[in-house]
Amino acid sequence: MAKVRSMSIFKKTGLLAFCLFGVISTLTSALTAYTLYERMTEEYISKGSAITKAIAGASQETLLNRDAATVQALIDQYLEIQGVAYVFVVDADSKVVSHTFVPQMPPRLAMIRESKGNQWADEIEIESYGRVIDICEPILAGVAGYVHVGMDKGLIMDYFWVVVFKMQILLFFIFWGCVGTLYLVTRRISRPLTQLTEYAEKLAAHDFSARIEIKSNDELGLLGRTMESMANELSTLFTEMESEISKATGDLREHMVYLSAIIDNLADGLLVVSPMGTVTVINPAMREFFDLGDKDYRGFAASDVFPTEVSDLTTAIRICNSAVQMAEIPLSRGRTGKSVGSSICIEEPSKQCLGGVLLVRDITREKELDQLKTDFISTVSHELRTPMTSVLGFAKIIRKKLETAVFPFLMEKPSVGRTVSQIQDNMEIIVSEAERLTELINDVLDIAKMEAGEVQWRDQVVFMTDVIRQSFDSTRGIWKSKGIEVVSELDTDLLPVRGDRSRLVQVMVNLISNAVKFTENSPIICRVQMDGNTVLVSVSDNGAGIAEENLNVIFDKFKQAGDTLTEKPEGTGLGLPICRQIVEHHGGRIWAESEPGKGSIFFFSLPTVRTMSGDTAVVPEDCKKIMPEPDSAMLVREVADNEVEPLILVVDDDPTLGLFLTQVFEEQGFRVLLAVNGEEAIEMARDFIPNLITMDLMMPGMDGHTAIKCLRHNPFTRHIPILVLSALTDGSVAGGDIALTKPIDDTHLVEIARALLLEKDVRRSCLVLGDSGEYEYEDLTVICPEMISYCPPVEIWKYIEEGFTGTIFIPAEISEQVDIDLLARAQDIVVVILPTFEGREK
Repeated sequence: MAKVRSMSIFKKTGLLAFCLFGVISTLTSALTAYTLYERMTEEYISKGSAITKAIAGASQETLLNRDAATVQALIDQYLEIQGVAYVFVVDADSKVVSHTFVPQMPPRLAMIRESKGNQWADEIEIESYGRVIDICEPILAGVAGYVHVGMDKGLIMDYFWVVVFKMQILLFFIFWGCVGTLYLVTRRISRPLTQLTEYAEKLAAHDFSARIEIKSNDELGLLGRTMESMANELSTLFTEMESEISKATGDLREHMVYLSAIIDNLADGLLVVSPMGTVTVINPAMREFFDLGDKDYRGFAASDVFPTEVSDLTTAIRICNSAVQMAEIPLSRGRTGKSVGSSICIEEPSKQCLGGVLLVRDITREKELDQLKTDFISTVSHELRTPMTSVLGFAKIIRKKLETAVFPFLMEKPSVGRTVSQIQDNMEIIVSEAERLTELINDVLDIAKMEAGEVQWRDQVVFMTDVIRQSFDSTRGIWKSKGIEVVSELDTDLLPVRGDRSRLVQVMVNLISNAVKFTENSPIICRVQMDGNTVLVSVSDNGAGIAEENLNVIFDKFKQAGDTLTEKPEGTGLGLPICRQIVEHHGGRIWAESEPGKGSIFFFSLPTVRTMSGDTAVVPEDCKKIMPEPDSAMLVREVADNEVEPLILVVDDDPTLGLFLTQVFEEQGFRVLLAVNGEEAIEMARDFIPNLITMDLMMPGMDGHTAIKCLRHNPFTRHIPILVLSALTDGSVAGGDIALTKPIDDTHLVEIARALLLEKDVRRSCLVLGDSGEYEYEDLTVICPEMISYCPPVEIWKYIEEGFTGTIFIPAEISEQVDIDLLARAQDIVVVILPTFEGREK
């Protein structure tokens, strides 16, 4: 190989030298030949000019005397000069006097016309002479004639080619001499280059023991010695590198064995998928979780090996989404697993997704323990509720008896005044702490039911404007007592959501109560707006804010912002977890944003209902004439102004009955408006936004049925509870909330009105405290479409714990036997106190 390379260099060098020499010799020869040609031509012209001048000077008198023989003798002698082809003389009339041609002068020369008084030379072609240079010299400025001498140019060409040939012979020998010299020099240079090439090939083959035999002191010798030195250093480096590689390989092998052992012995299942969704790593625990056996599943699609829940997770994590995926998934043999998955991404040298990793843990035992814990808490809470009810009830009774029967007499004695004050404070503490403990028990039971899936959700189409209004009414007492303003900002194009209205109110009440609890400055702002296909609700305050590290833990059970060990807890720590359970059940999401010192904002979003069976009915034409475009300011005004006595709109075409109803409600402290037909009722409801409407059905013009449809269609009046007062006995509510049959008992009317004003649904099951043999209320069938149950006061909490929801009627004479305030705070419970009417008690 080295020999071929050396010859290749020699050939290239020879070819280059040949080309260069050929170019140089050609140019040199051409230049020399051209120079010689020009020089000889000038010499011939000069020689011819000298001859013509000699003849012209010698033949002046002869020509004037017309002595042709003398002229002929003169010109003949010049033919002996080398290069002279002919000579002839003409007179002033261009007639030939003498010439040297034999036998006659060529016709071509007779055609030459002389230039007056000037010497000139011209190259012409003459038959049998070839190309000649004709030189003309005037005699006595042309008066005596002209002398023509022809110089043979062929002689010039003969000399030219002889010189060129000799030069080429010389260059030939010079060229081959140079080639030989170049060959010897190239061979001398290529031999050490060949040795260097062979030595470099040995180094490339890691043969660092080879040596190079170059002893010269020139650049090649220096290069050879440098390469030997480099080979020694490379030998040392390669030896060290091989040692390090061997060590690193051993460490890597041990590390891989260690990692493999860890993966194989993981109690959790491990699954790694490629960006294409194929299985790359699967450990024995993962195989056991899904009963996969010992088959090698590497390269299989995850969707072909695992159930849908797992394949959906692998699809989500293999696209390099930054979000961590968590879910509970079913395992084989009825077990439950908790999975956590994330993407595998690298940033250097460029961002690239390598797939995803999924960890699965068997939480079957944890789920069982959690269920045991939930059952235990539920049982303990149930067992605590009954004695706590007695404790709280008797504490209130004792406080009431002391305040009414004991303290008035003791206060007359100055010596015991301080003791009475301490007793009053102690009783307040007992009642307050008992109520707080009861609230904790209720919250624990509530979240236990939610986690166990035992909550009965009453889903319906709900407008968040109604939820906001009801939550404002429910919390008005706490934020008014603290002097804080709560305002609402509502979009006009809100779509409804589907959910349990009472539970959504519970979420809003909790968020507003927390905002009031942790802030001292106004305002607290409740915003409701559309966010794509969801309704976004937020509650913002100006309180102390929440540290960033606590924003996530506040939604965990019994977790609160701050140190609950060194600081007094504010509440039970279950309000926000309950809110999260409710929101997530509705398909929404709840979160918080806060900056310490600048307040907090709690958000939750709910999916909207775009197709509602209840609101798709055609709006009556009468409604379109009197219903205005929605104005968000109207609803805000209603929420803000609803601070005085409730406003009731009485709708009846009978003036006498209208006057009766007005007096009944005004005696109870209500404000009353009166409308005599449907159109007037809709306009007054639009302008004044009452808290309750009583509606007669049979009226002239627009009847009660149509008026109720119009009110329900308007988003700013649909929330108003409607009490139907009808002479019909079919029990129809005609779209209202409840119906009473005329004639109407004013006491029942007021109780039902109060229940509706509290946003309680009184159309469900009814429970009467007392024995059915002792009390009988036939009129309750008007508002209790289902069966009426009776129970003794001591068993009331048993009914509630078993899931009773509805209206509890308590006769006035036994009202002190139960804690009415505690009952009223129970979820989905309406408490109505019924006086004992003469003739109804048996």
